[in-house]
Amino acid sequence: MKTYKISYILFLFISLTGTFVKAQEADPAVTEKIKQTLKKLYPTTPANDRNFMYNAVDLNDDGKNEYLVGLTGSTFCGSAGCNMLVLNNKFGLNTKMTIVQFPVYVGPPASKEVTKGYSNIYVSTKGVGYVKMAWNGSKYPTNPSTAPKISETVISGKYAFLDESKNAKYTF
Repeated sequence: MKTYKISYILFLFISLTGTFVKAQEADPAVTEKIKQTLKKLYPTTPANDRNFMYNAVDLNDDGKNEYLVGLTGSTFCGSAGCNMLVLNNKFGLNTKMTIVQFPVYVGPPASKEVTKGYSNIYVSTKGVGYVKMAWNGSKYPTNPSTAPKISETVISGKYAFLDESKNAKYTF
């Protein structure tokens, strides 16, 4: 009986983790929709500075992806970090975070790392370290420097989203 429980738990973990990480594959249609959203949000950004990367991730465990978008370049980044957007599953802007250092990490769905139905997002910001960006019922906080600091052990073993060394870079 013990082997059955361990096997089931292992199967469940692999299934949930696979679904969570599987969402990372780039989809040209998704990329195009994100480009269109960014063009609407930032129409006056100089052409040579319209750079971004993104990851799709189901933040509220409803089977539909939301999108973490890391804006890069001098228009969107300063010495403390860059801007990061959270887009809803219809590519609308939900939250714009400032001073985020990439990569970022996300609490797994259906875990204690969920606040009000949405996964916590863990980001690093200069001078503070890692903080927890928790859903408030309608959006995530916009300024990581005012969010609660966390121990780096919280992000240990988590998938790195918006990892500049691994994510494809796009322009809009």
